[in-house]
Amino acid sequence: MAASVPTKGQSTLRRATMSDADECGRIFFDAFAAIANRHSFPVEPSSSQFTAWKVADMLRNPGFYGAVAERDGRVVGSIFMDERSSIVGLGPLTVDPEAQDEGIGRSLMRHALARTAERTAPGVRLVQTAYHYRSFALYASLGFQVREPLSVMQGRVHAAAAPSWPTREAIPADLRACTDLCLRVHGHERRIELHEAMSAGTARVVERDGLITGYATGFGYGWHAVARTNDDLIALLASADDFAGLGILVPSRNSDLLQWGLANGLRVVQQSTLMTLGLYSEPVGAYLPSITF
Repeated sequence: MAASVPTKGQSTLRRATMSDADECGRIFFDAFAAIANRHSFPVEPSSSQFTAWKVADMLRNPGFYGAVAERDGRVVGSIFMDERSSIVGLGPLTVDPEAQDEGIGRSLMRHALARTAERTAPGVRLVQTAYHYRSFALYASLGFQVREPLSVMQGRVHAAAAPSWPTREAIPADLRACTDLCLRVHGHERRIELHEAMSAGTARVVERDGLITGYATGFGYGWHAVARTNDDLIALLASADDFAGLGILVPSRNSDLLQWGLANGLRVVQQSTLMTLGLYSEPVGAYLPSITF
């Protein structure tokens, strides 16, 4: 996908490289901090050091694609895409606060959607911060549909608040069963993402009657979970030492799970929105999305 030729004051797009990690990380943090502070909400990424690490981590991973917007020789925004599944996860999309409201975010989104069309990806998904009305309007104007309101929850689960079914660290031998479970619940798999979580030692499974009935790639913003029932998912959540970052993303329409969390030590810290473009199947089971989908 060729970059356009820039003229002074205009932005041009190109593929992101490792040399962009620090500047993209700075913009990533500054953009989220600016909108969060304006609305008196917690800043989603913990620090500019974390965002620089996260950008570099995505750029090192061949399953991710990143693009930057440049203006007058400097990076003013970026977008990243998780392409490890047949379904593409978009985000983060960030624009330098000094360059916002000038169409850069829309240009980056159009670039990302053109890439997904070229790759014939059947669906694209993202998680939007609910109080950020401009981003919501942008995604809606590009055809994304609201699928699920999400409650970001944080805290420590009360002892004895979950079924006593055994949970353990996931191992490569579990990959087939976990992949089949994701296909059953969502209609698509996240095999590569799950395998990477197993290698990193963050993935867990729950077993019932000798069968894997749920898994989590980790607990927090960057991970997802899939289970047959709420009880299977609750057993996984109760096994976590903590929830990384701002917390876990709980589908708000899952009233039983939401109310269980509120009754057992968790609190709602923010609202987000799962939005999709293209193929979407209503989940059949219990799940927690990651910050992309």
